[in-house]
Amino acid sequence: MFVGREKELAMMRQQYQLPENGIVILYGREGIGKTSFIKRFVEDKPFVYYQAREWSEAEQNRCFAEKKEELLTELAQTDKKVCFIVDEFDLMQKGYKNFFADFTQYVKSFQKGRVFLILSSSSVQWVENTMVEDMGELAANINAFIKLKEFTFMEMVDRFPNSSTEECIIIYGIFGGVPAYLDLWNPKETVRKNIIRNILDKRGAMYKEAGRFLRTSLRELPYYNTILSVLAEDEPKLNYLYNRTGFSRAKISVYIKNLIQIDVAAKIFSYETAKKANIQKGLYGITDAFLQFYYKLIYPYLSELQIMEPEEFYAKYMKKQLDEVMEKAYIKVCKEFMELMNRFDRLPSKFGNFGSLYGKSGFIPLIAGNDKGELLIGSCKWSNRPMGMQEFEQLLKDMEQTGKEADYYYLFSKEGFTTELAAMAQNMNNIQCIDMEQM
Repeated sequence: MFVGREKELAMMRQQYQLPENGIVILYGREGIGKTSFIKRFVEDKPFVYYQAREWSEAEQNRCFAEKKEELLTELAQTDKKVCFIVDEFDLMQKGYKNFFADFTQYVKSFQKGRVFLILSSSSVQWVENTMVEDMGELAANINAFIKLKEFTFMEMVDRFPNSSTEECIIIYGIFGGVPAYLDLWNPKETVRKNIIRNILDKRGAMYKEAGRFLRTSLRELPYYNTILSVLAEDEPKLNYLYNRTGFSRAKISVYIKNLIQIDVAAKIFSYETAKKANIQKGLYGITDAFLQFYYKLIYPYLSELQIMEPEEFYAKYMKKQLDEVMEKAYIKVCKEFMELMNRFDRLPSKFGNFGSLYGKSGFIPLIAGNDKGELLIGSCKWSNRPMGMQEFEQLLKDMEQTGKEADYYYLFSKEGFTTELAAMAQNMNNIQCIDMEQM
């Protein structure tokens, strides 16, 4: 099912309307939906599609020549601009060192305004670091770069119209917004069955996916496995990574930089308040949902997974820890919800970007300020128990480290709220209790 990507489609249509030929670079991690996106874009346009492969120069030229002929045929049959797509075009230069030089001459032969060239790649690091240099003269003809990223939660839920909000958050917490992963989820099965079938069963499509995906972009996998395992424990500082792994700080910095480059990790910046000394700095975390899930719940117990039945492994090692992973996803979803509320003026005032406060004496999942100096904070509870006064009082205590009081409170809870907390919120106009049905 194709959903979302409206902004990116609009950008492609805008480029297509330009009078010159031009080139658009479409890129994003493997499985992000580039080919599906291309198919949607060209569904009402004449096009020629070529899937690049790692071939010798002679074989590449032989197969590519067929597509060149096909392009000539399309141009002869229509007055419209023809889309010429080379998918995974970075593979063309492997075994064919002069590809870009030869391709540049070919592009120069196009009649003005007749060809819309789309070059697609899954190699994010190559596109962002060395592609322009490798392309040489051809790079001067690039009109736009379009990077496809993971679906947001609001885009992802459209793929599961019959699933509850809670079910969608669980799917999002395991597979994130990667379309190729989401295609594997069967909404008619339980969470347990989906995890076992896709991830824990040795025949499952995701059983070896973490290592396979990392190998497409990274070398020295033992080091990355170690770092990701530590990152999955929490959001550690560089010094903790140094003490925990035994790697040098310089080596850790390089490895984390590479993980950030492929969009699976990030340096975490806390929301800053007047008391900056109370804020934790230099934190790092995993941003890829599946890798967070895998390195938190599976990788530490691979020995047990090899000798236990998947059902037994799930019951012993995953069931109890699943909520911890889901709470991270829930916070992300709540943050997206608040940003949408803010965008459509559904909050008491217009606020800036929503972040989290990583304090030395407490964590606040949601926090944002406005031009009036007001603060909005929020708490997110993913538990089988309703949120009560104890959690609200803890939020107030965590707020003390900022040296300010919050002006507005937004409380999110999977299982709703205790009678006492709900009654208090009802009598105060600056406290909002939001359960699953309201999201």
